[in-house]
Amino acid sequence: MYSLIKKMKSICDKNKEDKNEVKETKHSDKTIEIKKIFHSCFLITYSDGIRILTDPYFNNCSRGNLKLVENNCIAKETLPKVDVILISHEHFDHFDKDAINYFVNRDKSIVIAPVDVTKQLSIPKNEDRTIKVDDEIVVATVKIKVLPAQHYQSFYPVGYLLEKDSKIIYFAGDTNSLPNISKHVNIAILPSGGVFTADLFEFISMARQLKCEYAIPMHYNTFDLIKMDTEKLRCRCDEKLKNCQIDILNNGDKLFIDL
Repeated sequence: MYSLIKKMKSICDKNKEDKNEVKETKHSDKTIEIKKIFHSCFLITYSDGIRILTDPYFNNCSRGNLKLVENNCIAKETLPKVDVILISHEHFDHFDKDAINYFVNRDKSIVIAPVDVTKQLSIPKNEDRTIKVDDEIVVATVKIKVLPAQHYQSFYPVGYLLEKDSKIIYFAGDTNSLPNISKHVNIAILPSGGVFTADLFEFISMARQLKCEYAIPMHYNTFDLIKMDTEKLRCRCDEKLKNCQIDILNNGDKLFIDL
């Protein structure tokens, strides 16, 4: 009897190991990894290890009528080295000063943002890249173009076009419409929560106009004012977007794009 129990335990342990092996399956080195951290904060990792962090928001603070209904459970200290930080505008849920200072001090991260953001930071000049719409710069081998965004509550909102490894990623920031983009976008990270930005219908419209291969929603379900039915979004996308893969990422989820 004891030997039978021991054998069954051995089988169970092997099954657990097999499951763990599936979870830890390695992807090809020739990929771009996009990890959702929280809200509009994503960590983009290129095949050569260059990492870009968008709109950092780690402090779980609420303001005014924006009441958090979920928390960021990913501590900034757990992130690997961050080479570049992109900030779309000055609002608290996109501009976590403590997190930015932490990454600049730890990693000497380059901060790219409009002047109303950078003027609030006390960081070394060589880590500060103050930008304006239509600027094109190359940082850490990534070609970055600054695009306008429509977000009337913000002083100077922008989005970013990232070009590297023969792929173009569009990080829209807070917007409810598309700027003029002359290049083909492969991956689009777009707001979908409504009220202050595009809602799920405008998300679909933007993804359809872009004709991108991948579309990732952001800026939804963080606050009670921007709750969105993700299943409704998925169904609508299945109906309206035939050649675009919609990836609704939970916090901590990763999307791998083959090169």
